[in-house]
Amino acid sequence: MKRMNILIPDVLSEKADIEAEIFGSDADIIIGKATSHKDITDEIWMNCEGILAWDVIDYNAELISKLKKCKVIVRVGVGFNNVDLMAAKKKKIVVCNVPDYGTGEVADHAIAFLLSLCRGLPEYTRRLMNREWNRSNPMVERLDKKVMGIIGLGRIGTATAMRAKAFGMKIIFYDPYIKDGVDKALNFTRVDTLQEIAEFSDVISIHTPLTSETQGMIDEKFFGLVKKEPVIINTARGPIIDLSALEKAMREGIVKSAGLDVLPVEPSDDTQQLIVDWENGEAWIRDRLIITPHCGFYSQAALLELRQKAAREILRVINGKRARNCVNNYYDID
Repeated sequence: MKRMNILIPDVLSEKADIEAEIFGSDADIIIGKATSHKDITDEIWMNCEGILAWDVIDYNAELISKLKKCKVIVRVGVGFNNVDLMAAKKKKIVVCNVPDYGTGEVADHAIAFLLSLCRGLPEYTRRLMNREWNRSNPMVERLDKKVMGIIGLGRIGTATAMRAKAFGMKIIFYDPYIKDGVDKALNFTRVDTLQEIAEFSDVISIHTPLTSETQGMIDEKFFGLVKKEPVIINTARGPIIDLSALEKAMREGIVKSAGLDVLPVEPSDDTQQLIVDWENGEAWIRDRLIITPHCGFYSQAALLELRQKAAREILRVINGKRARNCVNNYYDID
């Protein structure tokens, strides 16, 4: 049997034992440990047949043009905005993702933000570190009968909404791509515009992919429509929120608090003033913002599932079978 050349360009630094178990002894697996595509030789790019792509490298048209033998790129994750889908299709490369590996983890992370902020845990914790025993806390809210607005009712959005519903919250959602009837099956309320999410929600949780349509979607105009000083939660992609607009909304008291697992710039730098103020413990933002390092997907079990499913998708395509989770319309007839 012909040997397979599999490339794992970025992120993975340990042995590819999980992938090797899937591919078997007929695969040569190269671990690039790269932070740029230039860290890997053109020869390696030219000869790989399958790529397990994480999120560090940009698979633009220039890089894809170097792929002479590649049959499939699998994004080891849900998002695939770092891959030029059209360029890959023109090169007859299937592009896939792993859409379902950490659904529960991300939903749990969103709810962790919700509970921490609405129970005032950051403020209580800070006080106790200073030996201040005080139960009064303006951040604390009762969740029962509060309205959670879900933007994007896919797998993770639905899982988050079901968890929130267990706390007695009313669920409304905006997702123009969801077919009629889902709202009735789940006993949620569909709204037709983002404006309605802004107007009626006590908590707003974002669960959309990053596309040209969603980039900067939560902006100053959106915050101008907000009515109820909501909690904002983003476990999707950082650029969906205009961070400067969120800073302004929080300074003006339009938004009460926020939980962000994702940022437009990761890791953060001095260009994101909201994050700089939070890092410096500025009084105006203290206890109102929680940030985590794009880790909502993470658990040991989820990471194992992710790597196994990504490797199986590579193997499936290289063996001439149809991909389960193609994202670049490879199989559509032009």
